[in-house]
Amino acid sequence: MAANSSGTISLLTFGAQQTVGAMEVPQDSLVPFVSTTAPATATGGTIATDALTVVRVSPTAAVTGVILEPGQYPGKRVSVINEAASANSVTFASAGTSNVAAGTSAVINGQARL
Repeated sequence: MAANSSGTISLLTFGAQQTVGAMEVPQDSLVPFVSTTAPATATGGTIATDALTVVRVSPTAAVTGVILEPGQYPGKRVSVINEAASANSVTFASAGTSNVAAGTSAVINGQARL
């Protein structure tokens, strides 16, 4: 079985996809929704979460004041993976601005995740 982006559970049989029913799939469920790209986040930029549970970023230098886009529902869980070189860290803005509880204490070094 696989989940598509609309939250519908589909059964894959012999290469064909058949919808067998619809049910709500919470974004923090066991079905990860991973970004397909790792954009170069900028200082003061926003990391888009959309319907994702795993977001990849790759800044070209160390960046600060970064904002995490708010989730679509309260309690949404998002993992941010920094795929850049280890020196290219991502530091979030204050908690009230960044939507990250740890605020400026939340730093993701390159080749790490939060």
